[in-house]
Amino acid sequence: MTEEDIKFIDPQYIDLTDVELSGRILDIGGGGEGIIGLLKGESVVAIDRRESELKEAPPGDYLKIIMDAKELKFLDGTFDTVTAFFTLMYIPLENHQIIFQEIHRVLKKGGQFVVWDFPIPKRDKDEKEFYGLMLEVKIRDTNISTGYATKWIKEQDLAYYAKLGTSNGFSVVEKDPIDGIFYVRFKKD
Repeated sequence: MTEEDIKFIDPQYIDLTDVELSGRILDIGGGGEGIIGLLKGESVVAIDRRESELKEAPPGDYLKIIMDAKELKFLDGTFDTVTAFFTLMYIPLENHQIIFQEIHRVLKKGGQFVVWDFPIPKRDKDEKEFYGLMLEVKIRDTNISTGYATKWIKEQDLAYYAKLGTSNGFSVVEKDPIDGIFYVRFKKD
């Protein structure tokens, strides 16, 4: 994949400095830039299916484990918070249901599942093969410039994830379309 193969949305900015994430945190897809691990340190267990993504993540006080979110190897009610920071776009739609069920299972009652992602519209056959964004992330005094792109074979938006969450036993506590990206916070009832 080259930049010529990607249709980029406008560059985006997000400040995570004051985002509320409490207790023991499971970060789904926590490799790459390791954003949640950098934000919350030793409270985080970052999982990713790909060892290379976890090795690429910056060093820190958080734990990195090779694991598929479709089959979480944790006991029921292990985590206070689960995060997915620009991760769900990489997961095939047919796996979303089981992943939401697994997240619900490993969350404590009252626990929260927090998702950041971006809408992916329907692709016209003449459009580029990949869809992506460049993102500037602020964590306290640090700015991280990164980008995300996925094969343009599906559609997703905030409404899709809100519906998926509520159909899997979550209530929506907060949701916010932020320019070209979105954020949704679920609670396990």
